[in-house]
Amino acid sequence: MLVLDQFQIDAVSDIKSNNNVLVVAPTGSGKTLIAEKSIEYYLKKNKKIFYTTPIKALSNQKYNDFKKAGVDVGLLTGDRTIDKNKDLIIATTEILRNMIFSKDQKLKNTGLIILDEVHYLGDTERGTTWEEILIHADLDIKFLCLSATIKNKNEFLEWIVSLRGPTSLIEHNQRPVPLEISLIASNKMSNNIKILKSTNKKKDNKNSKLSKLTQNSKKPNLDEQINYLEDKSLIPCIFFYFSRERVESKARQLANKRKVVDEHKIIRDKFHEIFDDLEVLDQSLLNLDEHLWMWSRGVAFHHAGLAPIVKEFIEFLFLNKYINFLFATETLALGINMPAKSIYLDRLNKYDGIKTRLISQSEFLQLTGRAGRRGIDDKGYAFLSFDKNINPEWYSNLFSLESSSLNSAFSINYSSILNLLNIYSKEESIELLNKSFFAFQNSFKIRSLKNAFNSKLQVLTDLNFINSHMGETLIETHRDQLIPSIYLYEKIKTVKTFEFYLMFVSSGISSNIYDVPLNDKFDELLSYFESSLEILNKLENKNNVKKYTNINLSWFSIFYEFYKTNNIEYVVTKFNINIGDFIKAAKEGSELSKKLFNIYQDQEFDAIYNMFDNKLIQKSMS
Repeated sequence: MLVLDQFQIDAVSDIKSNNNVLVVAPTGSGKTLIAEKSIEYYLKKNKKIFYTTPIKALSNQKYNDFKKAGVDVGLLTGDRTIDKNKDLIIATTEILRNMIFSKDQKLKNTGLIILDEVHYLGDTERGTTWEEILIHADLDIKFLCLSATIKNKNEFLEWIVSLRGPTSLIEHNQRPVPLEISLIASNKMSNNIKILKSTNKKKDNKNSKLSKLTQNSKKPNLDEQINYLEDKSLIPCIFFYFSRERVESKARQLANKRKVVDEHKIIRDKFHEIFDDLEVLDQSLLNLDEHLWMWSRGVAFHHAGLAPIVKEFIEFLFLNKYINFLFATETLALGINMPAKSIYLDRLNKYDGIKTRLISQSEFLQLTGRAGRRGIDDKGYAFLSFDKNINPEWYSNLFSLESSSLNSAFSINYSSILNLLNIYSKEESIELLNKSFFAFQNSFKIRSLKNAFNSKLQVLTDLNFINSHMGETLIETHRDQLIPSIYLYEKIKTVKTFEFYLMFVSSGISSNIYDVPLNDKFDELLSYFESSLEILNKLENKNNVKKYTNINLSWFSIFYEFYKTNNIEYVVTKFNINIGDFIKAAKEGSELSKKLFNIYQDQEFDAIYNMFDNKLIQKSMS
């Protein structure tokens, strides 16, 4: 019989007392069990529950976990809709936010919303979504908020109380599996690894300064790292790097030196079960021969550029203990249940989209959450390679394992303004800005938010998006970058080409990591979209909008080539893009074109949706 820890008992008790609950506890400590018991309670009350996660991969995993446990569950992630009328729905936060604003009938009789990884509220790109859910959900609905990393939890709690009423803070500081962090280096003479600093007091030389300990030391190479981990029986291990290229190269480097593992036949049988229905060309495109060669040696790499089905299979292998050494980017640490006995960080610098910087304490805390398997390991281990270019004092901050403060990233966007005006008056909408966590943290000095609201509202008014079909389309798609395309669609009365529709859809793709020029033959078409954008930007300038809207049409060239050839391998090769990035964008294009077809009933959007109905694009293990 499963025995609950006291903090879990307290959390479930407070849920049953009709309170909102904020749980702050380390990764792997059992927050999901609190969610499961809360779901069980609300289902018995014949109430609906929405369980939200920040990423589709985590939503898919939660859905599969509940399904395997025999729970009647549905899934809503935009590109996947399964049993959407079930009493328990797993959804991404954006889906739930849109449902709240549209007063979706599926929200009727909802008793509980679970916000997993609620610290995403501080995310610059998407954090506003979490605030909007907490602000605008019916007051009858209770919330269970889960996080492993909020330093200013009391401030966050007070804000939730101000919005939602009685809320309990359930705090648990003890990891279920103790963590030992070690800073290590290699001796220049012997190549033996030595521990320079450790949270294990016995190994921490307090009488010597770190600078002295590092004399005659160098960063350990991969062979030395692997030998150390195997000698100490510290596998499976996840090696985190902040570069896709490095993740792949390190995995190849290791696999070249490894022998075939004893379980290679089991791995191969499962491989054939999952991948044999794909065409030979698709298997080649996924680079499955090399992956299988690595997997058979207990080595794998995992990053966002891989096809979803390949990532799913790697996760399956790792969870079933067929992979000893997994090389991964930090995306692996974002909530997905993938614990190891140890984790290793060889480099501590990352590019965050703006600059290269050292990782933060919260990021380190998130990564170390993968170290230590509950019920398997007595201790988890985290290793860092010493870098002579980093101030030795900096390491002490990481060893504290303190999380960073959660700060609001609340912003005003065009689609949210339209959503608000569908429910409230202009005055009420502006007043609601005072309910944001941003306002709470800034002593309700929200002139900047009010100015942004009024400026963007005037732009929408000038473009005739208020109480119009154009505004309704923006609400349904909830992508501000689509404004020029929506405006253009409504203004062009002549027959539109297929390329027009494809450029419309492409302008809404959120991923813009590729910069692909357009063929000269589309210059005239491009000029229409650029002119529409220019109209928007001029109005933004006139109304003092601080940050102008921009559109990226790089995906048009890629999608157009796919439309012409129906050959994914040719497309990703021609444009030198990762198959995973293509599939992610294609799924988003599929989801968006379906929405646009439902709005306009225009067959060309349906044709684009069908274009993405491809076995490789849609393939999943679940």
